Amino acid sequence: MSVTQFPLTLRVTVSGATPDEIRENARAQALNFFGPTAELDVISAEAESDGEHHNRYRATVIFRRVA
Repeated sequence: MSVTQFPLTLRVTVSGATPDEIRENARAQALNFFGPTAELDVISAEAESDGEHHNRYRATVIFRRVA
């Protein structure tokens, strides 16, 4: 039986007050999924104002593990 391998992407949605906080929260989730030593590429990242919380932003970030 052969093992099928293909690249996976991971989409995470995080919130934060600053771009750095959003990046760190997203990176932490991606490393939790791919492993703590994984080298990651960001495929896309989009942030928007969080309408429910003043001065907070919500972002969706898509990661892929570097082969």
